[in-house]
Amino acid sequence: MEKKLDDLIKTVTELKTSNGKIISSLNSQNEKFNRIEKRLDDLFRNFTILMEENRDLKLKITNIEERILCIENNKTQTQHSSFEHDVIEELMDRQVRSNNVILFNLPENENDNDLENIKYIFTDLNETIGDFKFSRLGKTKSTIHDRPRPIKIRLNEQSDVFSILRAQKILKNSTKWSNIHFSSDKTTKQRNEMANLRNTLQSRREKGEQNLIIKYVKGIPKIINTSKN
Repeated sequence: MEKKLDDLIKTVTELKTSNGKIISSLNSQNEKFNRIEKRLDDLFRNFTILMEENRDLKLKITNIEERILCIENNKTQTQHSSFEHDVIEELMDRQVRSNNVILFNLPENENDNDLENIKYIFTDLNETIGDFKFSRLGKTKSTIHDRPRPIKIRLNEQSDVFSILRAQKILKNSTKWSNIHFSSDKTTKQRNEMANLRNTLQSRREKGEQNLIIKYVKGIPKIINTSKN
């Protein structure tokens, strides 16, 4: 009977020990679960923060794209407006100059009378020019000019400009006026275009295209091959 009691006590003790181990194991597992749960909470919180930051970043990118698009549109409109302004300004400048001719190489000194000389030249051209205005271009110098300043002549009729430009070849045979010549009053853009055209003509001639000249076609200077005409 006593032996059975001892065995029973022993068994109960072993059960208590085993139960204690089970409880300790369960507590350990609970701690692990709690740590995992805490890590999941931290991950979820970080994920939420990242989602909010990503949303803010998308909004910022959208705003930047809209601003860039707005800037590009404004730039395009500004360029278009500037182009239109330049075209209108160029047309107005050409219109203002349309009644002008530029006279080159007319001697310039105190003893010469520009007005009388211009009248004599028009007479030699067989042109009856009634009224006109003129002025020397460039700064006035006190000494005699090795290279006379050009004279801008303002005519009343645009048709007189074309008549003078066509007739000026007569002056090549003149004993007094052979060195002078006339030109239309070109804008800066027209002068640059003509300079580029002359450079192109010279380059093509140097490459062997000798039958080329610059000719005005409907008022626009172009390089023409004379052998095809």
